[in-house]
Amino acid sequence: MEILRNILSDKDKRGTLIEEFQEKVWNGAGYSTDERVNEILSELAYDLDFYEPKEEWRKEDSSYYGEERLRQEIHSALQKLEEYEV
Repeated sequence: MEILRNILSDKDKRGTLIEEFQEKVWNGAGYSTDERVNEILSELAYDLDFYEPKEEWRKEDSSYYGEERLRQEIHSALQKLEEYEV
């Protein structure tokens, strides 16, 4: 999915892209009519709520995560989508 790849590659627009992705997923606009695809994307949208780029803010709550886990979460979702759609 292009928007997920853009989230990974464009640090300057990352926050806006994450919000755009989450809004589409949560408001039912979605990216697919397939229930399993939407489930994978919904889980990712929820998990992205815990991404926090500022390290000092991540220290305030152990549920927040940074760059490395962001990449893992997105790559994992992309892999699930790829495996499912094969």
